[in-house]
Amino acid sequence: MFKNAAATQKGLNIPITVIFFLIGLFTLFLMIRKYVREEKSFSDTAEGFAYSLVSNIGLVSLMIVMVCLLRIMVSYLQVTGKLPSFQNDDIASSDQKVFVFNMIANVFVVAIQQQLVQTGFFFNYFFRESSAYSAVMGIIFSGIIAGVISLPGSILQFLMMMALGWCYALTYLYTKDEKMAIFVAMVSAAVGTVII
Repeated sequence: MFKNAAATQKGLNIPITVIFFLIGLFTLFLMIRKYVREEKSFSDTAEGFAYSLVSNIGLVSLMIVMVCLLRIMVSYLQVTGKLPSFQNDDIASSDQKVFVFNMIANVFVVAIQQQLVQTGFFFNYFFRESSAYSAVMGIIFSGIIAGVISLPGSILQFLMMMALGWCYALTYLYTKDEKMAIFVAMVSAAVGTVII
């Protein structure tokens, strides 16, 4: 909500921007700290980012292509008038600072926080069993959580965010590494910010 209030048609609201980054970075720090502690107690810690990316490059690449195509397809349908614009999308402003703010906020704060909630904490608490039922139900409910926490302004936006959430959850389950789900979400957020 602070991110949407900080970027307006007239430009960037500096006091709200500062509040957004203070609250966002502080809560991000707390979330990462809690996740790292939980990850040590729930399972073996994943290898480093580069090792995990190289080991899972096929699926991670496929998920990046899927999320980017979904975002591009939705944007194309909105531009051609076949889908309505989303009410709470990033504000398109002539002020370059608004775009830079949206890029930093969406990619480095919001995407990471959402992934920690919808995949990291969610799977650690509710779907830790190694069974097909747990995996399928985890993916379905993780997508629903992704749709809800994005604060959708319409059913269509909820469905798009839910589909993206399924991609992130599948990435997390396949790689067993939260960093890969966060990476895919960050790429998706960057593409989404650019094409709005």
